[in-house]
Amino acid sequence: MVISVISGKDTKMISIYDIGAIVFYFIFMIALGFVFRKQVSNTSEYFRGGGKMIWWMGGASAFMTTFSAWTFTGAAGKAYIDGFAVIWIFVFNIVGYLVCARIFAPRFRQMDVVTPMEAIRQRFGSGTERFYTTIYTVTGLMGGGITLYAVSIFISAVLGIDVRLSIVITGLAVVIMTVAGGAWAVVSSDFLQAMLIVGISVVTFIAVMNNVDGITDITSNWEGATLWTGHGINIPEVFLLWVGALLIQRVIDMNNIGQSVRFLCIKDSSQARKAAYLTAFLFAMGSIIWFIPPMWVASTDAPLAEMYANLGDKADQAAYLAAVQMLLPVGMVGLVVSAMFSATMSTLDSRINFVTASFIKSIYKPIINKEATEEQELRASKITTFVMGMIVILCALFLNELKGISLFSMMILFAGLVNIPMMIPQTLCMFVKRIPDWAGWATVVFGFFISILSNNVFDAKWVSETLAIPMTGRELGDLGVVITQFMHAVITVAFFFGTMLFYKEHVGERKTQVELFFKNQSTPIVSPDGMDESDVMQCRILGRLTLIFGGVITMFTLLPNENSFYFAICGLFIVIIGGLIYKQSLGGVTINQVQPQVEA
Repeated sequence: MVISVISGKDTKMISIYDIGAIVFYFIFMIALGFVFRKQVSNTSEYFRGGGKMIWWMGGASAFMTTFSAWTFTGAAGKAYIDGFAVIWIFVFNIVGYLVCARIFAPRFRQMDVVTPMEAIRQRFGSGTERFYTTIYTVTGLMGGGITLYAVSIFISAVLGIDVRLSIVITGLAVVIMTVAGGAWAVVSSDFLQAMLIVGISVVTFIAVMNNVDGITDITSNWEGATLWTGHGINIPEVFLLWVGALLIQRVIDMNNIGQSVRFLCIKDSSQARKAAYLTAFLFAMGSIIWFIPPMWVASTDAPLAEMYANLGDKADQAAYLAAVQMLLPVGMVGLVVSAMFSATMSTLDSRINFVTASFIKSIYKPIINKEATEEQELRASKITTFVMGMIVILCALFLNELKGISLFSMMILFAGLVNIPMMIPQTLCMFVKRIPDWAGWATVVFGFFISILSNNVFDAKWVSETLAIPMTGRELGDLGVVITQFMHAVITVAFFFGTMLFYKEHVGERKTQVELFFKNQSTPIVSPDGMDESDVMQCRILGRLTLIFGGVITMFTLLPNENSFYFAICGLFIVIIGGLIYKQSLGGVTINQVQPQVEA
């Protein structure tokens, strides 16, 4: 049984083996939630694994929450058209996480809170906490809906199923897993998904390189500087400014309190730093191998518009999938689609977990049910997780009815207007003490208007007309990014520091909270050497799951296929990782101290 997904001269099929790979992946991810449900006994366990996770779990999770299906679709499409221009985004992901490892990751863990919003409360007070919680809830749920909708469009075109069915199936899988296992399920699934992403990426890269004499066979499709800048760049200075703007955006995106959720789950300060280094390493490896396959497809002149007619003018976003279908054996397409699912699931489950944690700790406990016991909080957390997941699914279905018009654009625009303004105070407040509480929300409001000015008044078109320099559409788009980022870097940051003029020393409870915030983040959390009960549990359970996951993929080698050894490469890679992890658990508990200690 096969399902045709490509029309044209070189017709390919989605086989029953591909469908089997996708079904296996879904069942396996859902089962994860039930495997880890016994580890959840309170809200700290539910939202951050009790702060007991090993660095390689946290690092893989941080990688997956930054990674998205866009890498295999939109970014691959960009590489297909413009060569290596897109690589700068991923290079600066590396820089962002190296900065995080050196400075922020240990501080994030040392805040010693259950949710980032609790840290906001300590630093800026409850009013600012609720301000941020409200915005993060709205943007988180709508952003989750957009993520789910976007990947469902692509997958429905590839598999030939209705978009609404794709939305519901994917959304329910995420909700069931997250409700059942909380942060343990989220982070462990992120780890397995990261291993699948790495395995698929390596195999596809090897397959491409086996079909060319050298890298120049691929890069010769772009002339001169076009290989690095892409088409439509006549003014090199605009491109260089765009690169600088990306650097600012990516570094601040990874290093603000809102992103501390990636490290609050890790057991101590040293392991938080290791987790950030692992994330940087994974992006470094991926930046080399992710974009060669779509660039190779461009060099073959494959008719993507005919091959993926269902994608319309976005057929270039199937460039990575085309490389897989052209070079890899039957069944591998199913794994690639699963990898796209995994990237989406890691984003969705993290969003849902984050939004739920913020609601429970910032609204439910302090406002709705002040006397709630830990058991009541945990029950409310699971119910809220389910409700938030359903809202995300409904948002995606609603966007489908609108066909992506208006609300989709509105949400993207709104996120762009408030994202950087929200990040700036959350980064700077880690180091700047003498600012008033209202600086946290006032900087966001001020930055919102700066975003409006940079997008509607002093925009790229205005600059081009004022300087009388004609620009291409690509240059105008890149310059728009530059103007927004640099205006925030100068004006919004200046506003934040300007609030210091109105600073009055905190008193009473607020003084205690602010002092606790700075004391905690500067006090290392140190775990005893050796394996505690939680470490052994993580290595034993996740080691076994990884062995099973890799073993099933390796079994695809038995399919009646050409080039089936690619399954062995991918599967055995995952099996080896699983074996190394499980081996660590065989030594058993070697220390009595389970909880990390705070170094005096």
